[in-house]
Amino acid sequence: MSTEQDLASRAPLLSDSRSACYESCRTDRADRDSVSETGTYSSPQQPESFIVVGANDGAYGLGRYYHADYSTVSVVFLSPFLGYATAAMANSWIHERFGQRGVALMGTGMHVISYLATTQHPPFPILIVIFILAGLGNGIVDASWNAWIGAMHNSSQLMGILHAFYGLGAALAPLTATYLITQRDWMWYHFYYVMGIAATLEFMTSVAAFWSARGSIFEVCEPGPYGGIVSQVSHDSTRHSTTAKNPTLESLSLASTWIISLFLLVYVGVEVTVGGWVFTFLVDLRNIPPSMAGVVTFTYWGGLTVGRVCLGFITPYFKWQRLVVAVYLLTCVVLHIVFWLAEELRLSVIAVTLLGFFLGPLYPEAVIAQAALLPKHLHVAAVGFACALGSAGGCIFPFITGAIAKAHGIKVLHPAVFTMLILCVILWLALPAQRRGRKKSTLPGSSSPSTNS
Repeated sequence: MSTEQDLASRAPLLSDSRSACYESCRTDRADRDSVSETGTYSSPQQPESFIVVGANDGAYGLGRYYHADYSTVSVVFLSPFLGYATAAMANSWIHERFGQRGVALMGTGMHVISYLATTQHPPFPILIVIFILAGLGNGIVDASWNAWIGAMHNSSQLMGILHAFYGLGAALAPLTATYLITQRDWMWYHFYYVMGIAATLEFMTSVAAFWSARGSIFEVCEPGPYGGIVSQVSHDSTRHSTTAKNPTLESLSLASTWIISLFLLVYVGVEVTVGGWVFTFLVDLRNIPPSMAGVVTFTYWGGLTVGRVCLGFITPYFKWQRLVVAVYLLTCVVLHIVFWLAEELRLSVIAVTLLGFFLGPLYPEAVIAQAALLPKHLHVAAVGFACALGSAGGCIFPFITGAIAKAHGIKVLHPAVFTMLILCVILWLALPAQRRGRKKSTLPGSSSPSTNS
């Protein structure tokens, strides 16, 4: 009996997810990197999740409703940090114990609960607790889908598209909220009915797509000897039994995990600080009408969305991808200085839009660089930790900016963002070189240039 026939005869003895993994690889080996462990092709649930996560990054009208100053409102940005921190430590365990079904149930379910609770405009301390729950949902969803997509063939393009939906959600949310609040006389919390509907759709599509995905996300099929197919679980189990290390702890012992994590921490801080405070900056300091400031915020997130798609497809064709990303970073520094010094509205809009455009591909490229530097059995733990910690940057740095703005005015936005961009450049240049002998692709048989160092 051949190796494949032998595996087929033993397939019913495997767990459901292993059997499904075998069937998906056997069905179409050439396309195995675009198939999940359940044999289900990538469907709209990840884009929907990222639209919701992107739309989540903002605070609309909270200051006036709660009679709060800059530092108090900035607590809204900080509050999800506890949720993200919890997700960073729990992601690997969730994947091993509950699989992608658990991610879909817990991550998106927390979105539904938190947004519907926010529609009741609770007292401010309770609102903070609700946003912590939303942060936990964001951390689970963000890290999990990043780890999954980041190891696929053509990951630069796929990650660019995935994160473009984050930018789309972040672009549409302030524009929609501004219109509803200023033109339709909605209260800020009415906007969360829209968020609740979007999260409910996210929940239904994600759970339906991954309902059969039980067990470990590490159950990835690989070609075995003599052309057969074996499960990566066996390799990882052997590796874990010899090292006797928790994947999260093992990944945290590597310098690349910390460098990428810190890079994403600061980068997302830049992304959300600009997107979250540029509206206030334009209205309070430059006396721009709120409707126009909302449009500028939209162009920033719109530029980020387009940049992730366009540059995500272009970047893999360069031989030295890390150098190209460094050029993107330096371009962001220059554009931010232009926005800082420009007084004319038209020039400010152009600078902010292009800033978003060149910021766009940085997050996906960082995740791909992390996957290229690590062995596969650490992808979920390390990439998940980096993404969750990076998401925490979207809480910490907007809070710090708001706290400083309370004492010195919103003019501190520019030096704060400038400092963070310089830190991003330093951290990116500090990345270790890709190990010799390591394949350029993150999956066997892949010919994508997306993981070049």
